[in-house]
Order: sequence, then C-alpha cells, then structure tokens
Amino acid sequence: MPRRPDAELVKTSKFNELMFHFMLKRNESTIFFDIQVDLTRTFEFLEDYNKNRDEKAKLTLFQILLTAGARTVALRPKINRFVSGRRLWQRNHIVFSFVVKKEKTDEGEEVNAMVEFDPYDTLDIVQKRVSAAIHEARFDKNQNEKDVKFFGAMPRWIINLIFKYIMWSDQRNFPLHPITKGTPMWATVFIAHLGSIKMDAAYHHLYEAGNAGIFLTIGRIHKAAVVNQETEEIKVKKVMNCRIAIDDRIADGAYTGPAVYMLKDLIENPDSLVDPPELTHEQLDKLMLKKYKKGRLEREKVRKKQHKQQKKNK
Repeated sequence: MPRRPDAELVKTSKFNELMFHFMLKRNESTIFFDIQVDLTRTFEFLEDYNKNRDEKAKLTLFQILLTAGARTVALRPKINRFVSGRRLWQRNHIVFSFVVKKEKTDEGEEVNAMVEFDPYDTLDIVQKRVSAAIHEARFDKNQNEKDVKFFGAMPRWIINLIFKYIMWSDQRNFPLHPITKGTPMWATVFIAHLGSIKMDAAYHHLYEAGNAGIFLTIGRIHKAAVVNQETEEIKVKKVMNCRIAIDDRIADGAYTGPAVYMLKDLIENPDSLVDPPELTHEQLDKLMLKKYKKGRLEREKVRKKQHKQQKKNK
C-alpha cells in the first residue's frame, strides 16, 4: 500500500477511482463557487471584540476568515483531501497558504506565508499565530523567502531538473517532503486576499504543481443591495465577494457545497469561533491529523476488538 509523509490513503468507490483516470488534472476537474458575504454582523462583532484591546491584539476580518476556514475543515474533513498518482489522500495537517506584500504598493515585494491550524483553534489563538506569521513575512526572512532565493540563484537548467523531479516524485507518492512541506502549493487551501489591494475577487485556477485542492480569492469590501430571502426586504449592506475553485475529485458537490456555505455562515456569524468546537472522537478521527494519530489508532483497535466480540456473540 502506498504511503506519503503528508497524508493517508483514503478508500473510495470504484466510480471515483475511474474518475481519477479520465479527469487527470486539477484544472480540468475544477468547479467554482461564488458567494457574497454580508458583513453587517461581522463588523458589529469585531467592534465589540476589539474594545479595550491593545492595537497588536486586535482581531481583523482576515483573521476571522482564516478561523472560519479552519473550523470548516474541522467539521467538513473531506475538503482537506487531494488527488495524487490517481489516488485519493486525506491530508494529515491543516495548513493555509497566502501571499503577503511587504509594502502595499505596486512595487511591493510579495512573499508567501504558510500557517498551520488545529481543529480546536479559536479566534484568540488564530489572531496571535497569524499576526506573528505576517510580521515574519514582512519584516524577517521566512523559510519560503530563503528557499526562493536559494533555488532562484541556480542556473535555469538545474531549476528545471529539480522541479521536474519534485513533480515526478510527488505524483508517484514519494514526495521530497523536506522541500514540499514548506512550499505554498502543498497546502489545504491557497488564499489570495485581493481586497487588501482594493480589488474584487477573481476566478483563479488551481495549481497543477503541489496538491492544494482549493483556491480562495477574497474581494474588496463594498456596498450592495441584499435581498432577505424570507421577507423579500431589500437593504444596502457592506459585503465582500469570495470566489472559490475546488478540485471536484476530492468530494462531490453535495459535500463541498454545504462546506462553502458553512464558511460563509461562520464569517457572517463569528460568535461560535470564540470557543473551541466540541468534536466527537469520530469527527476528530475523520480528519486523520498526524497530531492526533496515536489516539485514533488506539480507538481503532478498541473498535476492532468490539467488532470481533460482536461477531462471536452472534
């Protein structure tokens, strides 16, 4: 059975296995979601949450979105999957990649930040972790920036050979993990915060390199007429658009659709993100996270023993 250091193999249906043969690449397997997020309650929450807090400890809308994203993965674990080597894998960590501009100008240098999350993360924890990651990306030399400068200094033919080998080995499910674990395309989701440079959300392709099965773009905050679907009342509200590209092979639309609307609901109503979620052992085990693997294996042993005992008793 094939093994990867960054994921565990998932048993899937024969139909899905066949799908991996006629949908070979991410971009031919992409579906797009377009959601408008009503920020009325979100801004009220932010104002209340940030009262009497030091400037460095204040929560941002982006940090709410990241916490909502991590919570969505915790509750909808199939969206943390990817297809490699025509096999389905469950990633054993939750990591988000996003671009940080050192300066918010046209000439400002871009660097990538990668932040790992835990299913029990709260707004307070994410605020501290993300603030530290952004500060490092802007003012220090993070690992990704060092890697770019190291590989970028090589002759082109060597760079070409290295990346061909990285892609070749990854598709055969023995990735160069010391390199890929710090490369932003090997992540749960890649995020482009276009709103930070006053742009609306764009429809973005997935990367063929790496294994990120989701790309999320966030648009600028603007005013729009919003219709209450129950009362048909129309109000002008502050909103932002989010456009999401998802590899359709990781889970069907009946699963990814509710996950997208869960993300929307958590951003619009972030109160539940103040406290950690109450996850059952079954929910935690489905995430297949490396951090919680020992407990999961122990529970699987107990379940197998119970199953054998039940068979004997019949």
